[in-house]
Amino acid sequence: MLVITRIPTHRNDGSRNGRRERRTILTRVRDMFGGYTLEGPFPGAWVAADDRAYEETSYRLEVVVPPERISEARDLFMRIGKQLGQRAIYFEVREGGEIIDLD
Repeated sequence: MLVITRIPTHRNDGSRNGRRERRTILTRVRDMFGGYTLEGPFPGAWVAADDRAYEETSYRLEVVVPPERISEARDLFMRIGKQLGQRAIYFEVREGGEIIDLD
């Protein structure tokens, strides 16, 4: 399974997420799941339940996980969102994805 989230470049209050903080997050993801792919940054927007619009730039983070670890990835991404001062965080699960060991 492929799980996807977004790592914003800024907190909802407008302060910047630093490169060191992003590196720490990516190391945690790598250590928990054995790897990741990071793409971007890309612009995006969403509207909260209170009709407040948020426009932000974020990186797309993809991680291949076995089906039994999807909830673990979801919990980790929620903790990352809270760490980064987010009101919400994107989470997607897709079929497929595989790391092929070529050794």
